[in-house]
Amino acid sequence: MNLFSIEPELEKNSYCVADLELSRVFVKNDKENPWFILVPRKNQIVELVDLTHEEQCMLMEEVSIVSEFLKTYYQPKKINIGALGNMVRQFHFHVIARFENDRTWPQALWGTTPEILFEQVELENIKSNFQEFIE
Repeated sequence: MNLFSIEPELEKNSYCVADLELSRVFVKNDKENPWFILVPRKNQIVELVDLTHEEQCMLMEEVSIVSEFLKTYYQPKKINIGALGNMVRQFHFHVIARFENDRTWPQALWGTTPEILFEQVELENIKSNFQEFIE
């Protein structure tokens, strides 16, 4: 039996906030742009099409939940959603709050380094707020 595992690069500089029905949810340590990463808890998933149709639909529901959380708690100008996977093969989805005054607006944040990190207590508050939001 293969236990589900996360590629170390996905956990690097991020903090686990919840397990949804399909995905493990992380918040990236980037205070300027609250940035969530959803990783379906299935092994050997590299592309969206590696999930069943039902799992794809469930993932989109979970992306919507995270997007609603970001809208509610941060009021971003825009929410960016994407799955690249060039650096990390394990399939994962990014949901990122964007603001007109963030470090790269209106360009992409990919490959940039956060300038402002969350304090540990802030990460724990995000986890608590997110878990209350999904209940």
